[in-house]
Amino acid sequence: MTLHVSSKLFVVVLIVAALVTAFRTPVKPVDIRVLPEVTLARKVDVIIEPLVWVAPVKRLELPVASVEIVPVPEPVAEVPDVTVSSSGLPIYTLKSTAYNSDVDQTDSTPHITATGATTAFGVIAVSQDMLASIPYGSLVRLKDLGGYSSGRGVGKFQEVLNTQDLFIVEDTMHPRKVEQIDVWFPYESEAMSWGVRKVELEAVRVGRDGPMLEGTIVATQ
Repeated sequence: MTLHVSSKLFVVVLIVAALVTAFRTPVKPVDIRVLPEVTLARKVDVIIEPLVWVAPVKRLELPVASVEIVPVPEPVAEVPDVTVSSSGLPIYTLKSTAYNSDVDQTDSTPHITATGATTAFGVIAVSQDMLASIPYGSLVRLKDLGGYSSGRGVGKFQEVLNTQDLFIVEDTMHPRKVEQIDVWFPYESEAMSWGVRKVELEAVRVGRDGPMLEGTIVATQ
């Protein structure tokens, strides 16, 4: 019994001694100088940064402009320039090339024209835009105006053209050609010699069944 009481008293004494020691131990102050610079900077930023009031941005409602859709007109085929001779015949000034019956220059049937006629000197082809003015079967007279770009050599082939007098439209050209004619020659060398020229085309008869406007028909082969 006496031993049990002494043990309890000893425990109480230890607890009291521990408490006294704890209160006597000085608390080490925290030196803020050893704190990282980042911590100090953050504290300063939080303290000194002023509050800035930002006014709300008002959204402007702009009127929507009305768009008018304008239809694009269909392209209209150009009408070639035409004048009238002293005798009242329509005259066209056109670009002229030459060709011969070669597959590379025509198609798989180089001796047959678009109308089914046989090629011969006196047969010409016209660009598709010209068929409305001088359709198949039209009879025309040609005048050599010289090189297409330079104008040189005016009349160089006039004597050859005069041997035929009237030429007949029996063929047509590639769709990309406009205001142009192609004169048929028997040989490639003759076509190459012709080159690209400017000609004056005088219509003597418009169409195969049209009336003769002037002159005498010269038979073609």
